[in-house]
Amino acid sequence: MPLARQGGVNEFTPEQEQFITQVVNRTTRQHAQVLERVATELHALIMVLADKRVVTMDKLDAAKKQLDQAFELTRARQLYSLIADIERLDDDLGPDEPGRRTA
Repeated sequence: MPLARQGGVNEFTPEQEQFITQVVNRTTRQHAQVLERVATELHALIMVLADKRVVTMDKLDAAKKQLDQAFELTRARQLYSLIADIERLDDDLGPDEPGRRTA
């Protein structure tokens, strides 16, 4: 997938594109590993708390619903932010040019 194209001319060399892709892939893998480790530790903690009856399944279900709602709200905010960024870019680029692609 080409990065940062403007007017049909690539602003990055193939080596730069490859480096950027590698960094993004490595960062994504590292984030996935951290999230997996946190999820595993959180699951173990929840199981211990439930086993010791410190927390009930009803409270866990309620907390899960709150987290799901917070996730959906965050995702909606990110989408609105992305739309605003795209609109700002459109405004910065000005009126459509004949050679420019539109989505």
